Amino acid sequence: MEIVLYASAGLVAGLGARNLTTRLAGRPPARCACEAACGGGAVVAALVGPTPAAALLLAALVWWCVCLSAVDLLVRRLPNVLTVPGAVAVVALAAGAGSGRAALAGAGLLAGPMLLAHLASPRSLGAGDVKLAVGVGAAAGVAGPVAWLLVAVGPPLLTATAGLLMRVGQRWRPRAGPGLVPHGPSMCAVTVLALLTVA
Repeated sequence: MEIVLYASAGLVAGLGARNLTTRLAGRPPARCACEAACGGGAVVAALVGPTPAAALLLAALVWWCVCLSAVDLLVRRLPNVLTVPGAVAVVALAAGAGSGRAALAGAGLLAGPMLLAHLASPRSLGAGDVKLAVGVGAAAGVAGPVAWLLVAVGPPLLTATAGLLMRVGQRWRPRAGPGLVPHGPSMCAVTVLALLTVA
């Protein structure tokens, strides 16, 4: 019964994510993508969350990441209205649970190098990615060193692989032109996977 409730709540949250994404991006994401991702994420969160509160927080993290990923895929931009409040919420919740130091350490260790990379090459790594790193780094820091290491190493590899596949595809479709690979979805996907794995 609990799984059904989480799945239903996830689907409703996914509909909300779709509406929010459409408003922020100016066009809708792929049909049923947000609903499926949020519904599936909520079910997995219910299954792996050690407590109902932890499951709820994991499901909320999934929703946040779905919104961010959908917008980034559509317009290659991570809006401040999502990145900044999300990062503040993660750090505040961690501090309230007594893990504020771990959250700040995780955020700083991930966002710091990314900020330097952004300053060195703004076209390669956007400011939105740096702001997102604060939130996902804080969440991973609370989850522990294994989760943080996954979040630090996994996204660059995933984005690089996507870029390589895109280049190969352009050889077959030369008229497609060069495309930018958004980094936000990789950061979000690896963070969700890491936290659901270690929960």
